[in-house]
Formats: sequence, C-alpha cells, structure tokens
Amino acid sequence: MSILTRRQLLAGAGALAATGLCAPATAQTARPGTLRLLVGFPPGGTADVLARALQPALQTRRGEPVIVENKPGAGGRLGVVELKNAAADGHTVMVSADPILTIYPHVFPRLAYDTAADILPLVPLASEPVGLCVGPMVPAGVRTLADFLAWCKANPKQAAYTTAAAGTTMHFVGAQLAHASGTDLLHVPHRGGAAAVQDVVGGQIASTMTSMSLALPHLASGRLRCLGVSTPGRYARLPDVPSFAEAGHKDVVAQVYYATWLKAGTPPATVAALAEQVQAVAAMPDVAALLDKLGLDRMSQPQPAFAQRVSADLKRWGPIVKATGYSADD
Repeated sequence: MSILTRRQLLAGAGALAATGLCAPATAQTARPGTLRLLVGFPPGGTADVLARALQPALQTRRGEPVIVENKPGAGGRLGVVELKNAAADGHTVMVSADPILTIYPHVFPRLAYDTAADILPLVPLASEPVGLCVGPMVPAGVRTLADFLAWCKANPKQAAYTTAAAGTTMHFVGAQLAHASGTDLLHVPHRGGAAAVQDVVGGQIASTMTSMSLALPHLASGRLRCLGVSTPGRYARLPDVPSFAEAGHKDVVAQVYYATWLKAGTPPATVAALAEQVQAVAAMPDVAALLDKLGLDRMSQPQPAFAQRVSADLKRWGPIVKATGYSADD
C-alpha cells in the first residue's frame, strides 16, 4: 500500500467527522447511557480510526448511543486526564497506544495522572513492532544489523537514527540497541513518523527506528531496507528479517500496541461486559481488514492478562528510560 493510500485511509475518519456521520462529541451533548470512545488526538490518526471502526458495531451491540470524542493535546496526555476525571461507570472508554500509559510516566516529571492508580487496562486491539530501517546513505553492501553497526562505528559522523519524536517507544528501542551493541548512535527526533522516514528515504540520515506500518510501503518499493525488528521472533510480514533478539540483543524487544482503557475503580461486572463487547467487535471481518490496510496486527488478550502485561511494561520501561538520562521539559 502506498503512503498516499495510507494517508487517505487515516484522513477518511476526519472526513466522516466533517459529514456528521461520526462526529466528535465535542460538537454534541452525550445523553445518559451514551458510551464515549475517548481519543487523545485529532481525527485522522490511528487511534481515532480504530475508535471509529469500533463505534457502529458497538452501538448496535449495546443498543445505546456510542460516540467518538476527540480530546487532543499534550501528546495524548489530555485524553488520559479526561478519562481520569470521568465517572468510573464504564461509560467512558479511551482508545490509545500504550506509550502514553507505559512510557510517559517515566518521561514527564509532572504527569497529571498515575497509570497504576488512575487507569484500568481493558483489552488490546492491535499491535506492531518497531524496526530499524536504512536508506540510500548506507552502502548497498550493508545487509545485516551487524553490518550496519560496524558501518556506524567506522563512520561515526553518519551514525544516527530518526524517530517520530523524543520520548517514544522508537526512541528508547534505539537507545537500547545502541547500549546493547556498544555503538554510539545519535538520536534525531522529528515531528511525526512520516517525516522521520522521509529523511532516511531521501538520504539525509542513515537510519530510522520506526513503526513498521510506516516502513512497509517503502520496503516494498526498495527505498528502505529493514535490518531488524523488535518482535521476540520473526515478524510475519517480513519473515526474512531477523529480530534484534535473534541478532544477539535479547533484551531489545518491544511492541507498540493500541488498546482500550477505563477509569480505575470501574465495577468488575462492567469491566467484564465491556471487554466482551469490544473483543467481539474487534474480531469482526471489516475491522480485521482495516487493521491489515493500516499495517497492524490483530491483538487479542483477556482483560486480566492484558492488565498484567501493562503493569509489567510500566515497570520495564522505567530503568530503560532512566538509563538514557532523558526527561521531557513540560
């Protein structure tokens, strides 16, 4: 799928909002019994597209209104604060990628929420790995991760990787790889993943640590080469590319996952009912087709097990972030 097609797909949710067919709740008043699907970003992003894919079937299944409500700002943090301040009655569900809940607590010194105390993980929807991809700055003879790391050591002025932003999963996976391999890699954050990838495709920077959904179109065209991925084993979409763990860096394992979240303290029966409803809708063929178009993999896990995973990830990212010395200034 071309980058243009992906952008059109993501922009389609914004177009739906403009028509009023699936308008954000900021322009309407939620009446009693309405389920709010909260998104901490503007219409058109991946979390927003997923929320809008769930909305119609959830509404049918529940027999009551379901609306998507966008609360953009502060890199998604305002959405989490909105969820924290909602009633713990199961009528507000946030759709978000995990770093806002698992990495941000270690990045922002004055965060307005506590993931463990304020937020209850519901169920996951989709995931994707992070990949190290190189572009035309790197010689064609560099075919493996070991080749690239050796090239970086021989060419320290070019030893750099781009990411969508500082403080992201991609940032810290790159830092982990640099530390594990003893390689000095300069992190170059951008304002968004597409811009980060484009600088590598254009030959301005050697490599990018990126979400694979952004990289796949460029890999298909040959403009990027993927040398490693953050899955524990091989990534199904790129079976010929070894994982970082296979290449000898066993601790460089990560996924970005999109999931649903509730306010802590929501009654267990409500949590169980919502988990069943969301899982059933997420398994529908049209949602599966959308995930495939976005380059995402379906992720399904029972609510208790998913909550345990989030807790483990929250703890795991702490020392990784601390080791980099990075802290956000807002």
